[in-house]
Amino acid sequence: MIASASTSSVTKVHQRQRVTNKRSSSVVRSSSVHAKASKSHSDDDAKMGNKSATSDVNVNRRNALLAMTVAGTSVAKAAQALDLGSFAGDLLKEKDISKNEDLNAIKEKRALNLPELEVEPLDRLEGASRTSGANKVKAQIEYAQYIAPIIEENIDLDFGSYCRLALADAGTHSVVGKKYGLNGSIRFELDRPENKGLQKAMASIEKIKQAVDKETTQPVSYADLIAIVPHFAARIQFKKDYMAEVGDDDNYEFLFIGTNPFLGAKVRVGRLDATEADPEGLIPNLETATGPELRAWFERMGKGPNELAALAPYLYEDPKKGVEVVSQDSTCERLLGVFETQRILGKRAPGPAVTIIKNFKQITDNAIPGGAMEIAPAVFDPPYVDYAFIQGGGEIPRVGAYPARPNAAKEGGSVFALRMRGETGSVSSLGGRKQK
Repeated sequence: MIASASTSSVTKVHQRQRVTNKRSSSVVRSSSVHAKASKSHSDDDAKMGNKSATSDVNVNRRNALLAMTVAGTSVAKAAQALDLGSFAGDLLKEKDISKNEDLNAIKEKRALNLPELEVEPLDRLEGASRTSGANKVKAQIEYAQYIAPIIEENIDLDFGSYCRLALADAGTHSVVGKKYGLNGSIRFELDRPENKGLQKAMASIEKIKQAVDKETTQPVSYADLIAIVPHFAARIQFKKDYMAEVGDDDNYEFLFIGTNPFLGAKVRVGRLDATEADPEGLIPNLETATGPELRAWFERMGKGPNELAALAPYLYEDPKKGVEVVSQDSTCERLLGVFETQRILGKRAPGPAVTIIKNFKQITDNAIPGGAMEIAPAVFDPPYVDYAFIQGGGEIPRVGAYPARPNAAKEGGSVFALRMRGETGSVSSLGGRKQK
């Protein structure tokens, strides 16, 4: 019993010691953790202290640099202000690059390495088959732009004179069968009673044609000149009348933009000439014709009272007579009243110019043999177009369609290649003939 009691007491003593050891070990571990944590905080404080010191140093450096920059800028501005006159003078001086040896060397090297431009004219069949419709359209437009200044330089009559000539040539057209019309046949018909007084206008067209043909590689047709010369004459006449009405031309281009041959009522070229006169009796005798007879004449051409009323002042040498005769038709009388109101309200002398040119163009573009005028995409080989194969001179080797004028292929290349060769741009970019 005593042995068992002592054994039990010994066991209890051992259990107490184990508990005590566990507690002491946990205390030791806790102390260790606290020590590590304390050390970590100390290290962080030290680092923060170092960063703070470094930051202070950086701030001080930035402040110093900023101060130096501000001071330097102020000094520079002061110096610039003192020498501003000479500085501006230097900017306005044209720089002389002829002494730039590097640039000149580059130019010489480029000229030596650039192959010579070669232009090989092509026959019409081959050229037309190897070029696009868009290329042909561009060539025709450039031809019209090229001859425009020649036309303007040689106009010596008013719009009414050229308009009457065009109406007489187009007046033989019949919308049924699309026969006759504006084909230049008027030059064979000047002795007819209905064409009395048109000799002077035809002589002016002859003079303009001779001037154009001297500077092109394809002669312009009588039909095209009869159709487009009135557009340029109208611009001259309308501007003169407008200035007489309002006193200046500040707003002329804006108000009359619809009459511009290349912006508003765009002219077309490509009409063919007849080789003989059209049949007689297709145009009424204007000296004795009545308003209803004039309307029937226009309707046979496929036109109506709008075109007749707009062009009434230009049917006769005396504009008042044309208005008087045309107003015998009730519909035309009402339209003439509208046009007169537009003239008074808009002060666009001698009337609604855009309406006049629009209706005139309707006749010259549609009252032609075969009906409505076809433009280049619908024509395999249109007039006023030359074809050539070009290569060298910085150009991409290609077949192109060019306006029928001298040196068109050479001067109509790419802008980059033209600059490489040191040549001028295309005529279209100059808005007409190349300036001499």
